[in-house]
Amino acid sequence: MIRGVFFDLDGTLVNSIADIGGAVNEALASLGLPQFSLDEYRYMVGNGMRKLCQRALPVGKEELLPVLMERYKNNYLAECTRGTLPYDGVNEMLARLRAAGLRLAVITNKPQPQAERVMTLLPEGCVDVVFGQQEPYPVKPDPASFLHVAELLGLLPDEVIYCGDSSVDIQFAHNAGTLGFGCAWGFRGRGELEEAGADAIADSPEELGERILERSAACK
Repeated sequence: MIRGVFFDLDGTLVNSIADIGGAVNEALASLGLPQFSLDEYRYMVGNGMRKLCQRALPVGKEELLPVLMERYKNNYLAECTRGTLPYDGVNEMLARLRAAGLRLAVITNKPQPQAERVMTLLPEGCVDVVFGQQEPYPVKPDPASFLHVAELLGLLPDEVIYCGDSSVDIQFAHNAGTLGFGCAWGFRGRGELEEAGADAIADSPEELGERILERSAACK
């Protein structure tokens, strides 16, 4: 039986690439380093702040990683809601799933303070738990955070569907022993989700809600 749905945040519930890319570029510029286009950042995010900053650094500049991470963290916390918006239909989808009695949560590799700030762009109380990157839990696709949140909500892993826009999200779901639904409207697109073995793929939040409710009904 499906009793809960957990979501990725960036590229799934919100389009945050302008704020993320802008904050990294600002940090890179402060160090005199080359910057990246917003489109390039679509393929650099998804594995947490440390990996994002590692990908942004030129070869031979690895010693600057702690400084870049600190400057990015400060820049992004200050501006993480400036240009970020929920995708069309996300609020309605969440309301529909909640009305159906499903427990909802967000699990993201975004650090907890930034995750909480970005969630203020969505309706208050739209999910039960917001769980960002924090010690001692490893980043996705390690399933530890998934298992922790499931336990908090009184759910077994196979009673939950995890939804996200990247291969990391599908692997995260499968590592936790449950279904991974792909969000093709996000940063990575349908091809990566298909290759990752997504159990279902939706082209819009409305379609994702339909797929989730169909699966929930079929399991009853």
